[in-house]
Amino acid sequence: MEWLSARLAEAGFSVEVRNTPADTVHHSIIIGLKKDALVDEFLRTETLDSVLLCDNQEGYTLISGRSRTIIAGNDPSGTLYGCIELANRIKENGIIPEITFSDYPGMVLRGACVGLQKTEYLPGRGVYEYPYTPENFPWFYDQELWIRYLDMLVENRFNALFLWNGHPFASLVRLEDYPYAVEVDSVSFRKNQEIFRFLTLEAEKRGIWVIQMFYNIIVSKPFAEKHQIRTQDRSRPITPLISDYTRKSVASFIENYPNVGSVSY
Repeated sequence: MEWLSARLAEAGFSVEVRNTPADTVHHSIIIGLKKDALVDEFLRTETLDSVLLCDNQEGYTLISGRSRTIIAGNDPSGTLYGCIELANRIKENGIIPEITFSDYPGMVLRGACVGLQKTEYLPGRGVYEYPYTPENFPWFYDQELWIRYLDMLVENRFNALFLWNGHPFASLVRLEDYPYAVEVDSVSFRKNQEIFRFLTLEAEKRGIWVIQMFYNIIVSKPFAEKHQIRTQDRSRPITPLISDYTRKSVASFIENYPNVGSVSY
């Protein structure tokens, strides 16, 4: 709704957000899910082709006349996309258009990938081994940068953000059974928790699923040194120790960051 309110204000409209429709003197924009009682009530007053009201995931219907506009989403993301569509049309034309329009994404998963890695190895480390620290990735902690990036993603109807790192868990969770596995200092650890929770919450507001990629053949450097093993070895079998450590790392990650998914390679 923020996009829509901003575009209306830029076009010279006075915007008032209400929980009930305004009187007929003013132009009302009704926003919600298609199944919402108020939205459904107004949709029933319109003569619509059944195809227009399809139930596709992340889809929406936009109906705009002289005194009333309806944005009916099939789900929260569809409602958001309907608001963005109307906002863009207002920005292009300077007026609230009179249209009947519906749309939905043709692909279920639409994402961008951000690599939390570098073009060179860190001293004493192998490929993909890059702890989350302000020294390694100063941009990662810039909340304003993330807001601009997430806004760009949702405006282009992306619904996924992949973060790519070999072993992110040692930068984001502290395990009761393996407290020594953490490979960043306490200050960086707190910063990582703060920015990761901020990022995932802001992404969720925009219908974007943050997916943390990792490689299950990699363990943290402190963990490897403690158990006198290599951080990664493609020919190494998955031992009970590594299996337990990885399983508990993933479980703690999901528990601490419930809005995030994780994918192993």
